[in-house]
Amino acid sequence: MPASASLKPTLRVSRQRQEVAAWVVNVPPNLSSTGKRQELFFTSKTEAAVVCEQLKARKDNFGISLTALTPARVAEAAEAYNILEGLDVSLITMARDYLRAHKARTASVTFLTLFNQFMDAKANRSSKYLGELRSTRDRFPDLHERLVNDISHRDLEPLLALISPGGRNSVMSFLRSVFNCGIKREYLTNNPISRLDFVERPRCEVVTIPNEQVAAMLNHAFENDLSLLPFLVFGFFAGVRPKGELQELEWRDVDLSDREKPAIIIRPEVSKTNRRRFVDLSPNAAA
Repeated sequence: MPASASLKPTLRVSRQRQEVAAWVVNVPPNLSSTGKRQELFFTSKTEAAVVCEQLKARKDNFGISLTALTPARVAEAAEAYNILEGLDVSLITMARDYLRAHKARTASVTFLTLFNQFMDAKANRSSKYLGELRSTRDRFPDLHERLVNDISHRDLEPLLALISPGGRNSVMSFLRSVFNCGIKREYLTNNPISRLDFVERPRCEVVTIPNEQVAAMLNHAFENDLSLLPFLVFGFFAGVRPKGELQELEWRDVDLSDREKPAIIIRPEVSKTNRRRFVDLSPNAAA
């Protein structure tokens, strides 16, 4: 047995108070992974002997590895151990963790690159959706050249605070989708948006516009602004969504050829659900 690691038989008492033969390897501090004296227990002499040989090889290699270190590196290693003082972690573990993080960082891409990749993947979506994506991308020029793996919620929080509460949730939803795309492509591991809170919007009671106001608006449009009249009619009587759908409606989408069943065709690129649908027109709306 090597002098640095002794092997001796001992008797240990289990929790059931049954004596079980065990083999103990005494490891001195200079060969211990913790830097302190250790006792390693094994149930067989063979396993203990293997560990002893490993410790002996470690002792023999110590002098060889030491000659490969320059005085500057020895001093640097000593300083690193001083920094880690009090932490239950080894220097090699820290080095491996850093190497893992470094590889992840070098495999990342910039915010602008990832955002453009996401937009390319969504190229078949509506022009309105792509326009909102482009607006979100261009809203954060300071992030464009930063690696997405380096962007944290602390970086985004002050930028999002500048956006009004009404528009913040929409921007955060776009950013969340972009960062999730980066996670799938292994550009980053965590989505920074997940650590931020969306704005809670209070639920408001639905307000019904009185008939008198509707009539006044329709009469005013009929007498002063005919181009506004279809917008009001289709909004009030057909229930077409004012934001997006109604604004993108064209006369070719209105089918009055069937007098029994006139309808409006909501195109997929206009529809909120990206699906084509038909909205029946009531007789007063068609008139």
